[in-house]
Amino acid sequence: MCFGVFKMNNIKRYLQSKVIIPLCVQVVLTIYVVSALQLAPPIVNRMLSESSFPFVIFLIATPAAIKLLFDGVKEVKTEISEGKEIVYVRKSIKPLLIVLIMAVFILLFELLGFSILAPLYVFFFMLVYDDRPEKIVKKISYSLLVAIVVYVMYVFAFDIRFPEIWR
Repeated sequence: MCFGVFKMNNIKRYLQSKVIIPLCVQVVLTIYVVSALQLAPPIVNRMLSESSFPFVIFLIATPAAIKLLFDGVKEVKTEISEGKEIVYVRKSIKPLLIVLIMAVFILLFELLGFSILAPLYVFFFMLVYDDRPEKIVKKISYSLLVAIVVYVMYVFAFDIRFPEIWR
C-alpha cells in the first residue's frame, strides 16, 4: 500500500505546471502547424503561402517548448531523488489561458476567418496580460490596428492572399 502512495506522489509531481505547460504548448503548436499545412505547403511556386508563418512559429517555438519540457522533467526527477516534498504555490493561470486562446483561435479560424478572429485574438491576449477593464476602448483600438497591420503585412509584404472565406 505504501508503494502505491509513493508512486502516486511521483505521478503527481509530473503534473506540475513546469511539465504540463510546455507539454500543452507543444500539443497546441503541433495542432497549429498541422492545420496550417493542410491549407498549403509553406512555399508554393517559390512564394510564401498562408502556412509559412505558422510553420516558422512552429520551427522556432518547438525547440523552446521541448527544452522547457525536458528541464521540467529533469527538475522533477531531481526532486524525487532528493526526496523533496511537493510545495504547492498558487500560480497564475495566465499561461493556461493563453494556450486556451490559441486553441480556440486555431479551431475557429477556418469557420470565422482572419478578419473576425485576429482582432479578438489580440484583444483577449491584452485582457489576459492587463487586468484593467477601464481601458477597453483602447484595447479594442489596438486589437483592430494590430490585425490591420498583420493583414497588410501578409498581403503586401509577403504577397500572401488569404482565401476569400478567411477575409
